[in-house]
Amino acid sequence: MIDVAQSHHALPQIKAERETTGLVIYRASRLEALLDPFRDLLAATWPEDPLTPQTVIAAHPGMKQWLTGALARRMGEAGIVANLDVVLPSTWIDRLAQSRLGAQAVSLPRWQRAHLRWNLHEWLGDVASVPGLDDPRIRRFLDPSLSAAERSRRRFQLADRLARLYSQYLVYRADWLDAWASGITHFATRNTRDPQLIATEAQLLAPLWRQAVADIGTYRSQVVADLIGTLNASSQGAASLPALHVFGASHLAPAELAMLRAYAKQALVALYLPDPCRDYWGVLGEGDAASWRTQEEVLIDEADGGDWWRSQGHELLARWGRLGQHFFAALADGDVREDIRHWRDTDDASPTNRLQRIQQSIRQVDEGLITPSADVAAEMRDASLRVHIAHTPQRELEILRDAMLDANERGITPGEMLVMAPDIRRYLPLIPALFGTPGDAREPLPYHLADVPMSRAHPLFAAFERWLALPASRVGVDDILDLMSMPEVARRFGLDAGGLEALNTLLEESRVAWSLDPTHRAGFGVPAIAENGFAWALDRMLAGYLMSDTAAEADVALRLPDDTELLPLSNILGDHADAVGALDALLQQVQRLTSHADVVMPASQWAQFFREISERVLRIDRSDHDAREAWDALQRLIASLADETAGAGVDPELHFVVVVERLRDALAAVPERQPFLLGGATFSGMVPQRAIPFRFIAVLGLDDGVFPRNADHGGLDLMAKLRRLGDRDQRFDDRYLFLETVMSARDRLHLSYIGEGVRDGQARNPASPLAELAAVLSRADAAASEDMKKAVPWRVKHPLQPFDARYFDDGKDSDPRLFSYAARHAGMRATAHAPRIVEATRVESQLESHTTDTVLLDVFKSYWRDPAKDLLRRRMDISLDALEDTQLSAEEPLDARLSRFDSVARRLLFEGALGDADWWPEQAPDWLRLDGRLPAGQPGRDAWQHERELTRVVANALREQGAVDAASAERESLEIELSLPPGTGAERLLGRIDNLFPSPRGGLQLLNIALPRYDAKKDKWQDVELDFGKRVPAFIDWLAARLTLPVDLPLRCTFSTQTPDAWAAGLELADAAFRDGDLSRTELEQRLARLVTWWRSADRHPLRYFPRTSWAAWQAVQESDLDVASVVRKTWASSDYKTGERDFAPGYAAMLAGDDAFAIGSPALGELQEFARDLAATLHVGFGAGQ
Repeated sequence: MIDVAQSHHALPQIKAERETTGLVIYRASRLEALLDPFRDLLAATWPEDPLTPQTVIAAHPGMKQWLTGALARRMGEAGIVANLDVVLPSTWIDRLAQSRLGAQAVSLPRWQRAHLRWNLHEWLGDVASVPGLDDPRIRRFLDPSLSAAERSRRRFQLADRLARLYSQYLVYRADWLDAWASGITHFATRNTRDPQLIATEAQLLAPLWRQAVADIGTYRSQVVADLIGTLNASSQGAASLPALHVFGASHLAPAELAMLRAYAKQALVALYLPDPCRDYWGVLGEGDAASWRTQEEVLIDEADGGDWWRSQGHELLARWGRLGQHFFAALADGDVREDIRHWRDTDDASPTNRLQRIQQSIRQVDEGLITPSADVAAEMRDASLRVHIAHTPQRELEILRDAMLDANERGITPGEMLVMAPDIRRYLPLIPALFGTPGDAREPLPYHLADVPMSRAHPLFAAFERWLALPASRVGVDDILDLMSMPEVARRFGLDAGGLEALNTLLEESRVAWSLDPTHRAGFGVPAIAENGFAWALDRMLAGYLMSDTAAEADVALRLPDDTELLPLSNILGDHADAVGALDALLQQVQRLTSHADVVMPASQWAQFFREISERVLRIDRSDHDAREAWDALQRLIASLADETAGAGVDPELHFVVVVERLRDALAAVPERQPFLLGGATFSGMVPQRAIPFRFIAVLGLDDGVFPRNADHGGLDLMAKLRRLGDRDQRFDDRYLFLETVMSARDRLHLSYIGEGVRDGQARNPASPLAELAAVLSRADAAASEDMKKAVPWRVKHPLQPFDARYFDDGKDSDPRLFSYAARHAGMRATAHAPRIVEATRVESQLESHTTDTVLLDVFKSYWRDPAKDLLRRRMDISLDALEDTQLSAEEPLDARLSRFDSVARRLLFEGALGDADWWPEQAPDWLRLDGRLPAGQPGRDAWQHERELTRVVANALREQGAVDAASAERESLEIELSLPPGTGAERLLGRIDNLFPSPRGGLQLLNIALPRYDAKKDKWQDVELDFGKRVPAFIDWLAARLTLPVDLPLRCTFSTQTPDAWAAGLELADAAFRDGDLSRTELEQRLARLVTWWRSADRHPLRYFPRTSWAAWQAVQESDLDVASVVRKTWASSDYKTGERDFAPGYAAMLAGDDAFAIGSPALGELQEFARDLAATLHVGFGAGQ
């Protein structure tokens, strides 16, 4: 929001006759310029009674909030703003009707959509009771062969849609309604031959309206017509009513404008209108207004409900300005006492930047003013108007945040910033992650949210919405866990943080997937089995709890009296026991809710039912004021179901799905009285007529198909086809809103859209208004010079990742449009020039890159296994956990192969296969057979056979290497606490090694299990490749253990490959050399230190190490006839036959590397090769790197 304060001065003294009447229009292309005439005319029309308020009509709630604050700032410290009654148009009309007619006009309860739809719902349920209601589409839409739930849902949706149409007609088609009410059923379509439109009027809309009028009575347009007639009849040519001020309107319905004209016959009516053009543009020099109107009506008729084109002297005005043009043309149709343009609009001062050029060209209707100078460098630096192309909504917000911080550095405060989006809901979950908590003044960019759906206003609403969704869902494990994780639900069922963690563990260990019980499962058309359902899992938990004090053997099944087998879960104690109780209580409520999924009850009983449900499943913190308000609002929302139907005079029998849809619609709606300007930056939806000036305006999500928004009328809306001058249309509203947005930005306009697919890299189109702006800017660039045309300085195509090196490149050829305030990302680019971070330390602290004195062994090794995940998740807090294959699954096992993430083969090895050369059990052990891991039937038997064969292959491979015997199958652990050499930045290495086993040849061995893969084509088991991701962690374990164990104790390193590994054999030679004194301790410490140093500096060299690709690069270097770059690309990128390392799930490598493909000659490829050589040399202790 811009600052409208000015220097102190006395309130102007204006003499005016209070008897003045008529319509006075003040226009300005800058809304704030209208404040001076508004202030002056308020002073001139002050009522004789100082206690009488002056009435001001604001165009919309946001304008109302802005106007009172802006006027107060305009008055300065010496002035005051008091006794102003700022209302919306509907409120003013109702008050006037009440005072003149003793009746309401707008707020007639039963004609409001929320009530009218229930009457329509009743009539649609008994079509025969409505004379003339004979549209065959109703019979098809409400086909009796449909399920009761679907038919009920459709009936409610149709009633709601019809109520919305009638509400629109009450404002814009009063003549249609009057004709229908009088029995004329062929009125709206009298000039068309379209049989579908004629039938819609005669067989649907007219009969239902006639029934509504007969049942309800007088409606809005009748009252408004009577009120206009009363005002016109009482007009005496002198002022007899108080002056009226209308501020900020860019559209008025015909009846509202007629009301103002009638009122203006008895009072002064002043309209303060934002007008993008300095000249009258209702017809723009096309002749007289009557001829223009006739031609426009012809174009509308020919368009047949579609769009039409008419040149306006400026392409952007022609494409965006139709709503405003019709409004200003309508104003010119009647008497106007004065029409005054603000003097600033006649100022022809040369614009100084791109935004000003666009605005001035619209203001003067001259596209030539957009052409830039020939200075390409200056245009590249011009941040006044830029179009940003991003890959994802999150990237849009990251780009926006940098742009806002940059604007803030240049004196634009957060309170002078507005961020809008056609679909703001798309961004609501992401905004707090990047901008912090709304309303927190400690954030670098304090902000608040407007136009937020009720469900997003407080977690309580989201929790209730989750409950509403359960009956239609499969009730998956993720549904229950997410639900219980909500504070209001966890509080109700008595779970704290420890209990929630215990519940997560229980659900994971139980392997529950979905369904309440076999009956619930069968409802989805699948076999009614108990396994992997909640009842089955809960039985396992309860059995484990009851047996927790017994001496029963773990992992052994119980046989129940009905001869079924059950595998109890172990260790159900403490928090785990509490979690079982909470889960049982929650599932009882889920069962109660789902049991009503096919119930039909009166609306009043449903309101009582959901009130009880809310009390049983939700509990707020009573000490929290916001929570108490949210609870009261939720109870009002539930009660409104009964209130609405009672207001319509009915208590309809409703199916459960209708009630849920009604409640969810209410939660998705934006509360009418939601505040707009609360301080700090404002994030909001794109709301028509919100032309409020801000120094910085951003519009996100300007994607093709998203904006302009299209209203779905389902073929029932006659207005969509039979259009008139002055009609409202979502498409025209949005286009004019875009025009108002462009004209309302004072310093910077930031526009962005998803312009490239994040997965396929394909270009995506922008929204049509943005494409039209881009086309105009491109023509202007081409007119300036060929270099300008090529540069496209206003369009910024952003990299996929926020840590891309281009954001931190400050070289002479760097792009000034790409910059970042994220200091932690700059730390990842050691080879970049000085980071372009303006005062970054004021915004974001530098990443603390592992500055602790202690290196944890597991953390250290995790980087070498998966460096991309370690860098993004651990060091940059970017998580893809939701995409991990190891997450809780809501799908029961179906495949005849177990996931490689499962440790079945490893457990089978150590529980029998290694110690028994004849191991070959016919049946899977209880812990595998009954724990829900194996699929049912033949797939389960096949999975067991596969795991059994895999286990035997690995056991035999280890025996052939002489690595195990019956006495060496006992695992040992070794605690590690080593001092690290100076220069590593850390003092010690701490951890524990658990894969130590006695060696049949004496001493200990590190046993590294590398499971082979079965090659079906060759019908044999193939060893997996031991790349750096497997070798480096094994080497770290070997170094740590070797430096910890007694010098004379042999230590071997063994991999479970069918072919003995030469590198592991080399470590055995190095171990012998160490014990003989030929290999020094210092040498081993230096190699460990080197690995630690590389690990600690990894965030500054993010692309130098990827385990599989680096290994391929090193191997290629050993073969002189191999093209290293080609080998690297084949390993890194995916093909039709294999998945490249870049595309390994869940996507950390692709996210870290971005577009980099290690092309020939690229710095990334060179660094990757060099590091692979250094790493291989470090791993080869005591023998040549080529061995």
